[in-house]
Amino acid sequence: MNRRAFIKRAALAPALASVPFNSPDGAPEESSRNTSAAGALGRRYELSLRRVLSGGPPVYTPDFVLADVRPEPERRFTNFSGDLSGRYVGALALAARHYGKEFPQCDELVPRIIGLQKPDGHFGADFHFENPKDNDLAILWGNGRLLVGLLEYDRVKPRPQIRASAKRIGDFLIRVGPLMNSDAIRRQFDSGHFATGYICWTQNIEGLAELYRVTTDSSYKVLAERISRHVVRHPSEHVHGFLTSLRGMVDLCKVTGDQHYLEQAEREWHAIASSKDLLVTGGVPEQWSPANMRTEGCAEADWIRLSLALWALTEKPEYLAMAEKTIFNEFAMNQFETGDFGHRMLTPTGIAGNHDARAWWCCSLHGLRCFPDIVSAAFRTKPDAIYYDLPVDGRVESEGLLLSAVSSLDRDGSVRLVVLSGDVGDRRLEIRQPDWAADLEVSINGKRPSIGKRDDYRRISHHYKPGDVISIHYVMKTRVIAWRDTARGALFHGPWLLGVPKSADSPYFDEPSEMNRLRVGGGPQDDVRLDHACARNSETFAVPEAEFQVKYLPGGYPCQPQEATLCPVSEQTRGASTDWEFLFNTEGTS
Repeated sequence: MNRRAFIKRAALAPALASVPFNSPDGAPEESSRNTSAAGALGRRYELSLRRVLSGGPPVYTPDFVLADVRPEPERRFTNFSGDLSGRYVGALALAARHYGKEFPQCDELVPRIIGLQKPDGHFGADFHFENPKDNDLAILWGNGRLLVGLLEYDRVKPRPQIRASAKRIGDFLIRVGPLMNSDAIRRQFDSGHFATGYICWTQNIEGLAELYRVTTDSSYKVLAERISRHVVRHPSEHVHGFLTSLRGMVDLCKVTGDQHYLEQAEREWHAIASSKDLLVTGGVPEQWSPANMRTEGCAEADWIRLSLALWALTEKPEYLAMAEKTIFNEFAMNQFETGDFGHRMLTPTGIAGNHDARAWWCCSLHGLRCFPDIVSAAFRTKPDAIYYDLPVDGRVESEGLLLSAVSSLDRDGSVRLVVLSGDVGDRRLEIRQPDWAADLEVSINGKRPSIGKRDDYRRISHHYKPGDVISIHYVMKTRVIAWRDTARGALFHGPWLLGVPKSADSPYFDEPSEMNRLRVGGGPQDDVRLDHACARNSETFAVPEAEFQVKYLPGGYPCQPQEATLCPVSEQTRGASTDWEFLFNTEGTS
């Protein structure tokens, strides 16, 4: 199939109107509120939301969602009792809170879920308290996800019966705590169980930390602290479960003030970031090595959320940079044209289009849940300044000043900050210059202001008034990044990883395509020169700012140089799954 055919069949989502956001959990109310979603990230959110509310197959009907808390084997994974239903409730609750929308279907579903709770506090099939098996671990996993979902809903629409149901789940977890924290059970489920491994127990730290915050009942805190002693990464373990456990430990630090939990999460984050399980896309696999064969949308969302949570607590730039890389590449590439998230098979040079899976049972909902965390990280405030950290759409309100960011980074490399209201005199605005940008070109109402520089930030002082427009143009680097100890490299333009999709350039994948050599010119790594491809500004999820033509020598006939189109791997969302190559043999690069 040629590129024109690929473009023609791509699934397009309509442009997005402004959608309000509220402040992130645990952050000051003024730090990120009423965020407008007008750019690519907002369109991705709308695509994901439409899929959950009205898309399919399968369709998230009330009975379909409730199947895991009844439980009834009418769909797969109902043995993970509360998993899908908890994610559904939590994702829509956070969407309602951050985007200012109402979802009546969620309001109708929650009382029905609570009505199915067992007398001992758990949901699902009977639990074997004396001798738990794999299905009992599945029950623990699902109940943990449902506990989180109910508490996220309670933040939006507090109800005594919701909190009471959450407490009953917490009390059930306290009852099984001595057994599940025992050495015998830990040895039994530490390895070889994957989705029903010991992480089904440790992931409950997240819900217990939030339950302690809500109720101030120290018994939940004590159990979470005891579980945290057993959070250990094992080969071939479920990445989503482990990262959820780490996110819970960050939450535990926030509610207790004990830095030990933060330090442990940081150590684990750095161990992952320096391991072969960190993908060139900035993402992580579904399982740790040696079983790291495919990706999973839940794990990508967790990696972003963990990185942003660590950034919020420490302000260490590596956490924000990692989250940014994952958002623009792995998270975007993982999203299907239907709005689902799921699995893609890894290859030595990219991903394979076959064997992909829309994981409606978890990833599609967990992906939707990730969007509020991303947009909430666009801005942060301090007493003396407003910081614009992440080049996505967002809004911030602080001391009467309401500032909105509208990103067209994918179209022209720019972001516009608009003052919507407020007049509080001179305020300092700090704009982050990412390492993928050679420079920032800033103007206010078309005029260049005086700009200072501190570390990775450009500092602007200005007497702001409603209607002021701060335009930021990111002068992007194009560079080749050597990939570990291989002879291959990855090409980035700005934040985007570039690749060749088979559906657009099938001749590139002729055997032996692994011997193809890209001709990207000489010079330093941050001085690669490529010719821009024909822009496609009208296409949803296209990134004309980062599309290039590149010459290559085919592995089978290098005597006849050919030309291919490089485009961001994030463009995968435009159409059906296809093979991508994004780890290249290059010629003439340093």
